[in-house]
Amino acid sequence: MSKKAKLIVGIGVTLLILIVLAAAGIRNHFMQDEPADKPKADSGYTMQAVYLKKEDGNNIFVELENDMPFTGKIPQEELYDENGEKITEQDLNNGDVLNIYGNGIMAQSYPGQYNGISKIERTEQENQEYIEEYSHFLDEFFVEKEPSQRPELNVCYTDDLAAVTVMIPEALGYTWTYEENGEGNTITTDAPHILQTNPTEVTKLSEPMKMELMFDVKPESVQILSWEDSLLGQYQDSADQIPDGTPVEIQENEEGNPEFTAQPGCVYLVQGQWENGTADYGFWTPSE
Repeated sequence: MSKKAKLIVGIGVTLLILIVLAAAGIRNHFMQDEPADKPKADSGYTMQAVYLKKEDGNNIFVELENDMPFTGKIPQEELYDENGEKITEQDLNNGDVLNIYGNGIMAQSYPGQYNGISKIERTEQENQEYIEEYSHFLDEFFVEKEPSQRPELNVCYTDDLAAVTVMIPEALGYTWTYEENGEGNTITTDAPHILQTNPTEVTKLSEPMKMELMFDVKPESVQILSWEDSLLGQYQDSADQIPDGTPVEIQENEEGNPEFTAQPGCVYLVQGQWENGTADYGFWTPSE
């Protein structure tokens, strides 16, 4: 399996409004009325950004007006070169300067997440000045994982206020095999049942909400089990009587990530399988 990189997309359950939007001034840049000379497309907003890419394929954008890094899905059917000809994502190079059009809604995380990109036009190729100025973001966000490191999970959702990313701090339990210095190693943990832990609170819910699971290393398969949160803390002495979890229906979205509908008052256990082994992650969606 090729080495993957680690993308830091959230810090706990806190919405990092001040860090990304208020401090950078980017919220006003996107949400206020645009000046008359500001280019627009499809009644949306536009910005100029540089595209940065590592050799392993990991990439990020940097908005040039505010030096703000962000991620976003490239619209394959609306990607053009300097002459207005359609190109593919593979045609983009490190340092390419782009006009990016979209709905102007940036997720409140660091780096930002721009999920509403509708069109991209390349205006310049491989600007070396921008590569030198902003390449540190690639080192900051895409850190090479140690062979023994397990994949990391972020739970993403969009409510009435913002698009939110919640980082699940650590796997509850795992069996992981890796090679280091030519020797094979296997680590297995004896973790408590999720109902015997204090799972990360993703958000309080008053009604069902669609959520996306984003791993920094794509799993071969995923399953989700759920329990009513009233069972939390009731089995501290023994796990023998804990009821089996209820399987949760999972769908794959356009980005290839698992999605499911979270219910109020539930505890969730995500079980992922990779070439190197398995890992379990837990979180909670209490009732509002």
